[in-house]
Amino acid sequence: MAINLQVAQVLQTWEPTQFRKTKDEDGIDLPPGTIRVRTGDTGGGGAENYAFPADPNRMPIPLYGEQVLILNQPDGKATGRGQDKFYYIATVNTHGSVNNGVLPFLQDATTAGSVKTPTAIVATGQGQLPRQWSWKEYDTVYIQPFQGDINIPDRFGSILRFSSTHLASEVVPYLKKPFWTGTKKGDPIVSLTCGVDDARKGKSTDKYYAIEDPMKDRSYIYLTSSQKFNKFKLPQTKLGKKVEPLNKYNKPQVIIGSDRLIFSARKDEIVLVSEKDVKIATPAWQTDMDEFFTQMLKLIEEVIKQNKNLEAAHNEIGKVAQSNATSIHPTGVGPSGPPTNAGSFIASKGKSTANASTTKSIRSKIEKIKSVIKEMKQ
Repeated sequence: MAINLQVAQVLQTWEPTQFRKTKDEDGIDLPPGTIRVRTGDTGGGGAENYAFPADPNRMPIPLYGEQVLILNQPDGKATGRGQDKFYYIATVNTHGSVNNGVLPFLQDATTAGSVKTPTAIVATGQGQLPRQWSWKEYDTVYIQPFQGDINIPDRFGSILRFSSTHLASEVVPYLKKPFWTGTKKGDPIVSLTCGVDDARKGKSTDKYYAIEDPMKDRSYIYLTSSQKFNKFKLPQTKLGKKVEPLNKYNKPQVIIGSDRLIFSARKDEIVLVSEKDVKIATPAWQTDMDEFFTQMLKLIEEVIKQNKNLEAAHNEIGKVAQSNATSIHPTGVGPSGPPTNAGSFIASKGKSTANASTTKSIRSKIEKIKSVIKEMKQ
């Protein structure tokens, strides 16, 4: 079956079909991603048709006035031959820009230099495209590609990059060098960057290519195999014992960065599992979790021992106080009797008993903590 490709101009996106459920003029539901296009030569005005995304799993939403490639193929709901419809597959790179491919009214007929009035289905007035909604034009800079890459950039300065290690010893005329290094040629690396800073600002040393920069980009995820990162400064310099810095570590790792990270397990646990240790670094603390809990368990065991000695001391003090309160003391002028400060001894006895009880209660709580930590120990 021959495939006839055409270039068509986008007349409508959000209204009526892209972002809400809509029907065509005959009351038939239009699938998500449907656009309105005009086909034909520049002098004849062309014909207007709906065009549907050829791949429903990937819908590159075009802008008003952009050019798209369309093909004519059978309609899956058709009841007979000849009932075809248009499908769009790609946007034409008219300006060499990832942000803007608009060529307003390229398909419109012109009369005496004025733009033909759009048809009723467009209804935008003389020579006016419908307003763009979430998109705005800005001076974008290309994100540097490397040989063999599969890159998916967007209009807004973000990119999903499937790349590999490129050896520094190789003389390759890249305007921007990779932001990673390595010694094993061809080792894969995947990076997802939201908001490449230089691409967003339209700034680059050579005013043509930008490159990801973990120190400036808004958010990123790097999946590596053997790459190292030389330009990488973490918020904390002390990360715990025996932590290899990113400019030396050359084993597989995942790096996630942004101004804030939130991990939300709505129905189950967040599980952190490590072969060696879990490190936590804050402005005031650098914690090696394995050593921390090991030392904490030892401290708790010592505290429990001292707590038992303290309870025994309180009990012993209580016995002494009780004995002194009831002992008989002879006097030089009269019969023997209890000491005159027996009340103080009785009070000491009560305090000792209370302190012994409190000490035992504290030990009970500490022993529960010990039990929990021991269960944590592998």
